[in-house]
Amino acid sequence: MKKYIATFATALTLSACGDKTATKTVELKPAETKPAAQMDPVERGAKIFTRCQACHTLNDGGRNKLGPNLWNIYGAQAAAKEQFAYSKAMKASGLVWDETTMDAYLTKPAKYMPGTKMTFIGLKKQQDRDAVQAYIKSKTTP
Repeated sequence: MKKYIATFATALTLSACGDKTATKTVELKPAETKPAAQMDPVERGAKIFTRCQACHTLNDGGRNKLGPNLWNIYGAQAAAKEQFAYSKAMKASGLVWDETTMDAYLTKPAKYMPGTKMTFIGLKKQQDRDAVQAYIKSKTTP
């Protein structure tokens, strides 16, 4: 919807400036989005992961942000990414990231690991956590 409003606003602005191209009819189409129930887990996970993008990257060699880059996270020792300032709790956890530990952490990070720096409140729905994990695996497993 925002995309269409922006297009309309641009057309109005250009017409106000006397741009003749702006007088053409602009056809607005609804965004093509599937209901969550119709998405496969990776698609659903990609949509949910947008909440995580402010803090995490997924690409090989990606930079750390507020949270560490998650490339090749499954099977990795917690707090092992270089050049990231982990919490004392994460460093002392001895945790290895797998489906079980990631699921528990994503449910409610602060409850699972008191003292973590991750401020994300968590994902209540099992299907959301499963979808996010499917997406992360699809993007970060070499």
